[in-house]
Amino acid sequence: MLRSLVLKGVYKSDQDDILRSFYFPALAAANRYDRAVGYFSASSLSEAAQALTVFIKGDGVIRLVVGAFTAQSDIDAVREGLRLKEISERIGAEMVAAVSDIDDELFQHRFKALAWLIAHGRLEIRVALRPNGIYHDKVGIISDADGDAVVFSGSANESAAALLPTQNYESINVFPTWRPELADFHEPHRDSFTRLWDNKSRGTVVIDLPTALKDNLLEVAASLDGPPDSEREAQIAERLRALEASDEAEPEARLPRAPAMIHGMPFKMREHQLEALRAWQANGYRGVFDLATGAGKTITAVYATVQMAKGIPGLAVVIAAPYQSLADQWCEILEAFNIRPLQCYISKENWHDDLQKRVLDMQGGSDAFQALVVVNRTLRTPEFQAALARIPGNRLLWIGDECHHHGSESLASALPAHAHYRIGLSATPLHYLDEERNARLKAYYGDIVFSYTLAQAIADKVLTPYNYYPTVVPLTADEASEFISLSDDIARAFMREDKGSGPPSTMLTALLMKRARVVGSAANKMIALQKTLAGRPPQQHALFYCGDGQVEMDGVDEDDGAEDGQPTRQIEAVSRLLDDEGWKVSRFTARESRRERESILQSFKTGAIDGLVAIKCLDEGIDVPACSIAYILASSKDPRQFIQRRGRILRRSPGKTIANIHDYIVVLPEDAEDVSGAARKLITGELKRVAEFSGLAENRNEAYAALRPILTAYDLEHVL
Repeated sequence: MLRSLVLKGVYKSDQDDILRSFYFPALAAANRYDRAVGYFSASSLSEAAQALTVFIKGDGVIRLVVGAFTAQSDIDAVREGLRLKEISERIGAEMVAAVSDIDDELFQHRFKALAWLIAHGRLEIRVALRPNGIYHDKVGIISDADGDAVVFSGSANESAAALLPTQNYESINVFPTWRPELADFHEPHRDSFTRLWDNKSRGTVVIDLPTALKDNLLEVAASLDGPPDSEREAQIAERLRALEASDEAEPEARLPRAPAMIHGMPFKMREHQLEALRAWQANGYRGVFDLATGAGKTITAVYATVQMAKGIPGLAVVIAAPYQSLADQWCEILEAFNIRPLQCYISKENWHDDLQKRVLDMQGGSDAFQALVVVNRTLRTPEFQAALARIPGNRLLWIGDECHHHGSESLASALPAHAHYRIGLSATPLHYLDEERNARLKAYYGDIVFSYTLAQAIADKVLTPYNYYPTVVPLTADEASEFISLSDDIARAFMREDKGSGPPSTMLTALLMKRARVVGSAANKMIALQKTLAGRPPQQHALFYCGDGQVEMDGVDEDDGAEDGQPTRQIEAVSRLLDDEGWKVSRFTARESRRERESILQSFKTGAIDGLVAIKCLDEGIDVPACSIAYILASSKDPRQFIQRRGRILRRSPGKTIANIHDYIVVLPEDAEDVSGAARKLITGELKRVAEFSGLAENRNEAYAALRPILTAYDLEHVL
């Protein structure tokens, strides 16, 4: 409640973070918010919406008054009940025009908060009209369920500019209503707002929100995947403050630097990270860091950037990530190190012109430091390639995140050959089949200069220990028949190709993928999963990894895109099963938009949903440290995939002491006719993953006992 907060009487922007120290805690305790912000503009609307991302989490209501220019004739007409629609439409059009072209990130985030609240019936906006001028009062009343309130007034415009001490000197005065000695200060403001809202304020006429602006807000709300996030608002505001402060500071203040705190903890490099950097330096500032997922590859590379920027004037760092979600995570980490990179992804219009200017500065040596973050798709474009080629190579640090992607022919040719300094980052740098790909990777980045295994990370308490629970799942008779037939076709294709270590042909790849889908989407996995979940309540922070194939299900709804008794995608089947079991889950696949994925991940992290049902989109890089349990219903034979997946759930998180992995191991049924030995090959292939997972598990003996019957049947006890 409000009375429990420690509030200052005056907040000044040169000393206080008004957003975090006042608005966030006060509105988080509120169930009602009355606000008047003066003349309508983009900045005043941003002011009105400040910290409403916190207010969204409750169920309180907001009354907002904004002012507008008008004439005496308009006031008279409205008072007489004339031309109200005409005047409202004109003002509404002016308001929409005032906000339609604003691309400021902070404004857009807060505008979405207003839109969400309007759409959910929790925000009412009215417009105050005054003749020969504007309504200009600025007052707020934050009330809680106990009847207490905090009244504040003053000059603070919570727009982007007003948040920056170097732009405007702002202050607000705060008056808690439970302090009787302050009654003469807060009561006039409360009475004034009530009169204004009720259209009883002398010299002012109040009308409802114009339809044009309300429709605009509702349109924005319809495009949202979820409510805007308060932490994101704070990050944007902090970045704006830091950016403005650095622009006014000496050039040295804009250089990268290690933070005092990161992720709420004191920052300190781990010994294995420093060892990696020493090995990289000894190798001529080139090489690959083979660090276990969650061991801090990103931090290691950024710290290298900080150190190199001290000794190389005009250093330019270019970071290439495979996906936008990973690029966003890089940008967040970089900001903690006082690095504000140009984001070269999403839309070319957002970065192309700025990139040209920055490259000119890099060529001329006028910038002390520059940073770019690009995704692999943009990296290959002619526009980015042309700009990249113009960056002086003797001042270029190239960082390839998940660098195993750069072994492909198309990406290898896009890497800057003139970059003097190169870091490759991957928990799984080498491909288990394609030696040509591995050779291209080594030719560019050099050797793996440092490795840090999962066993080391768990022993050093960098990652969380885990339990492993394998479940044997036999194929159905039809699945077994198809698997054996495909295995025979694959064997014949291998004999025809005989390409040694080269990549498989298109036809062979198609056969391998088809057989993998049979294993990944085995129908009996659904029965096994149901048994695993039976009698257990839903558990938060769970991941379900599915295949991209189909399973047979009875009674499938038409909404799932299949007739009764026909195949449906495994991810749909798993989602339905979890829904039946009372789980709140969301799918996380390539079908969801970037915005949808961001919203889903936020819901997952906060516990608004219990789990994610994914295909492949969580295999690399996505940071979900809170995850504590995984169900692996499909996995390829590529060690890269299951190593990445295991690392995904072993990241450290507050209160997380152990992780649990449930794995479903496919075998042929005992009565399958297996002349070619497909059954043994299948279980042998599956056991590569099982051996990797069980070897470091806390309950490795229990895992072995669960698999012992099948190991004995195929004389494979030696594998584990």
